[in-house]
Amino acid sequence: MRSDDSDVQPAADVTVTRPAPVNRACVVDGWRRVLAVIAPLIATVMGAAMAVQWELDGGRAVSSLPQPARWMAENLPLMDGGEPVWIWRRPFFVTLLLTLPLVWAVTSHVASALPRHLTRGGLLVATIAIGLEYNSPGYGWLFDLIALLAALVGTVWCGLQWLRRGALPRRVAWALIAALPLTPAGGFLTFWYQPPALAMGTLLTWAIAALAVGREETPQDRASAMRAAR
Repeated sequence: MRSDDSDVQPAADVTVTRPAPVNRACVVDGWRRVLAVIAPLIATVMGAAMAVQWELDGGRAVSSLPQPARWMAENLPLMDGGEPVWIWRRPFFVTLLLTLPLVWAVTSHVASALPRHLTRGGLLVATIAIGLEYNSPGYGWLFDLIALLAALVGTVWCGLQWLRRGALPRRVAWALIAALPLTPAGGFLTFWYQPPALAMGTLLTWAIAALAVGREETPQDRASAMRAAR
């Protein structure tokens, strides 16, 4: 009996390519992304205003301030009878609060618990600590510093893990790793006034990540995911 070789499928045809779920996992609600993008814009204005308030409250003359601090002192209601206006200070914790929904959604795809807990817990504790500091007299900023550093380390750690394992598109991973160079840049925007200066790096990082997760899948993302899945 003669066998029909035409019925035999080539081995290459049965090779199944594993689809990478990175971009489906990367999709988050639009309102989370919008809040995360707005947060550093608000924080920049408020942090810079607080830095100018600090200088004025310390007795520095408006004319001696460099630009744009001088413009802010001359055109914004920063002082009232020699006292800092509270509106620029007390609500600052809200900027961190705006970022938390995106952080919770994106870090839920982290394989390891420690970087996820550092990022979430650090931002959550920093939000509470900054709220207490700016709304309770005599409350120190040591807890702010520790919590913000933990959030910064966790954010970069998440990015490194995703970059190594291909759990998310590379653009999202690099956005989180960029927290390191963005922190001094954020400090410059807020005139190095703490804690806003330290918080700005993380806020800017998650704002960029919010823009990255909102993009459609590209051929480069698909190729990177395929290489990571092999």
